[in-house]
Amino acid sequence: MPIPRGRAALTTLVLVLVPWSLLRVLGGLIPLPGVDPARVVNGMFVSSAGVVGALVEPVVWAWAVTAAIAATAPVDRPLRRALRALPTVGAALLAGAGTLLVAFLLLGTVLLATGGFVWVVAALLALPVAALLVRFALVLPIAVLDGLRGRAAFRASFVGVRGNALGLGVALLFGVAAPALLYGWAFARPEERVTDPLLGVLAWLLRDATLIAVVALQAQILLVAHRNLPGRSLLPALDLEEPAPAADRLTRRLGRLTVPLGLAAVLLPAGLVGGVVAAERLPEVTVNTSDLPHTMIAVAWPAGRGPILVGQTWFEDCLDDTCRTRRRTDLSVTMYEPYGGAAFGADGSVYALGQYALEQCDAQRTCRRSKDGLAVLRGSQAAAITLSPAGEILLASATEVRPAAPAPDEVRPAAPALGDAGHVEMKLIRCPDVFCATPRVTSLGRVNGSLRDRDSSRPTRLLVRVDASGRPVVALRSPSTGGVSVGWCATLDCARPEVAPIEGPRRPGMPTPEELALLDVGDVLDCRVGHGCDGSEPLATVHRPQGGVWDVVAEPAHPEGLYLRVGSGPWPDRAVVRVCADRACREARGIPLVEIPPVRTWWSDRPSRERWLIAVDADGRMVTTDPFGLHVVVVTRP
Repeated sequence: MPIPRGRAALTTLVLVLVPWSLLRVLGGLIPLPGVDPARVVNGMFVSSAGVVGALVEPVVWAWAVTAAIAATAPVDRPLRRALRALPTVGAALLAGAGTLLVAFLLLGTVLLATGGFVWVVAALLALPVAALLVRFALVLPIAVLDGLRGRAAFRASFVGVRGNALGLGVALLFGVAAPALLYGWAFARPEERVTDPLLGVLAWLLRDATLIAVVALQAQILLVAHRNLPGRSLLPALDLEEPAPAADRLTRRLGRLTVPLGLAAVLLPAGLVGGVVAAERLPEVTVNTSDLPHTMIAVAWPAGRGPILVGQTWFEDCLDDTCRTRRRTDLSVTMYEPYGGAAFGADGSVYALGQYALEQCDAQRTCRRSKDGLAVLRGSQAAAITLSPAGEILLASATEVRPAAPAPDEVRPAAPALGDAGHVEMKLIRCPDVFCATPRVTSLGRVNGSLRDRDSSRPTRLLVRVDASGRPVVALRSPSTGGVSVGWCATLDCARPEVAPIEGPRRPGMPTPEELALLDVGDVLDCRVGHGCDGSEPLATVHRPQGGVWDVVAEPAHPEGLYLRVGSGPWPDRAVVRVCADRACREARGIPLVEIPPVRTWWSDRPSRERWLIAVDADGRMVTTDPFGLHVVVVTRP
C-alpha cells in the first residue's frame, strides 16, 4: 500500500533526530576535560555538550533536512539518497560557515578602524553574503533530487538562481533561516525558565518536537524553492495528495503505525531525561532570581530546617529545600558592616546585631530585645557576633584609641609598642542572654591602624569565631593599612588573651593559617590563606561536612561550544562552585551556578566579583547568594 508523503517524512525525521537526541543525553553524562559537567538545573537535565556537540549538531541538522527533502519529494529510498548526498551537503555547510566567518572578520576589522561606518559596511556586506548563502542552501535539494554531486551541484545552484535571486532569498530567509534562529533563541537556556522536574521533562520534549517541526518546514521550503529554479524542474509538479511511490522498507512495514510509533519514539529522550533526574545522581542546582537588589548580611542552614536568609532589617525562612517559598520576619534592628551581623542557634533561632542593639528571634519566630540597647558596645566602631557551643553570645568589638589614652580597667595583656601611630583596641564580650545586662568584657589588646575608610576600597571587617577546641578567635582587617590582626584566647573563658598581626612573627598559641581557614574567615583574610592575590581568590568558602572545601569563584562566562566574539568589551562573569580537597583547591571540579553581570544602580556600578555568602547543612547541601540577593542558589549533591 502506498505510504502518504507526510507519514514518510515523519518516519525519516524520527529515524534521524531521535537517535541524536538520545545520544545528546547519554553523551552528556560522560565527563570531559574542559567541559561543564552534566547537572540538573531547576529540575531540568543540562548535558555537557562543548565543542564536540557544537560541531556535530549542525551536521545532524543538515542531514535531517536533506533526508526530509528526499522523503517529502516523490523519490525512492529517501534515507539512502540523503546519505549519498551528505558529502556535498557538508561541503555546502562548510562554505556557508566560512562565508559568515569572513564577513564577521571583515566587519570586526572595520569596527576597529572606523566605528562610525560599521552599519554602512554591514549593509554592503549583507547583500553578497546573502546571495552566496542562498546558493549554498539550494545545493541541498539539488544534490538529493537531481543527483548532482560536488562541483556540479554548486554550479547548478549558481546557474539556477539567476533571475529569481530576490524571491528565493526572501523565501529562504523566512522559511529556513528565521525558524532556525527562533528555535535557537527559544531553547538557548530553557533551564532558566522551568521550576520543577516535570516542567523540565516537558521542556525537553517540546524542544525535540519543535526541532522536528522546524526541520520539516525547512525541507518543505527548500523543496518549493528547488521547483522554482529556472530550468531546473526535473521532477513532476508536486501533488500534495499523491503518495510517495516507494518509501523505505521500515516505513512500508509500519504502515498505519508509523505516526503513533513515531510520536512514541519522540517521547524516548524525554523519558530518559526524566529517569536521569529521578535517579538523583547528578549535582542539582536551583536558582532563585530577584530584580530588586538589597544588601544581604548572612545565610545559614540549620539541621531540620530550610535555609535562612538575613537582610539588613529582616530575615526569611525558606519553607522548602529549594527556597522557592519563603516567610519573612521583620527586625527592629538594622545591620550593616562593619557594625553588626547575624548568628544562628542550633534550633534555627536568629540573633541580629545592629548598632548598640541586639535582637533574638527564637525557632517559633518570637522576637525580643533590650529597649535601651547594649551599653557595653557604645563608643565602638565595629562589632561582630557568634555563639559558643554552649549557646553563650560572644561579641567582638573594635574601637579606635588615641595613643595617649590610658588602658581600660579590664584584664588585658601588656600592649605592644605603638609609636606615634593610631591604634585599635579589640575586645571580646560574653553575654548570658540577649539583654546582656551582666557582660564579661576582655580586652584582647591593641594593634596599629585606624578604622577610618578613606577611599572605600578596603572597608573594615571584623569577625568572631569559635575554633574546634572552643577558643574564641577574632579577626580584624584595618581599612587604613589593609593588614589583618588576629586576637585569641587560651580557653573559652578567655584566659591569656593576645592579639597579633597575621603577617608578623607567629606567637605561641596563635592560630595557624590552616586553623584560621577552618573557621571560614576568608572574606577577612582575602587571598592570604591558600590563594594567590591574582583575582582568582574565592568569593566565598565553606568546609564540607564530609571533608574538603567548597568555594564560589567568578570566572568569565564564555558561551559553550564554538562562538564568535565581536567587540572588545569584557565578558560577564559567572559564579561557579568548586569541590576541592583542601583550601588550596589545586584540583577542583566546577559546577556552574549563574551568570553574574555587574549590579548597576543609580549611584554606582558594582563589580560582580564581590564577597558572596555561603552555608551548608549537615547533609552536605549548600546555599549561597550574591551580596545583593539577586541570586539565591541551592546546590544538592555538589
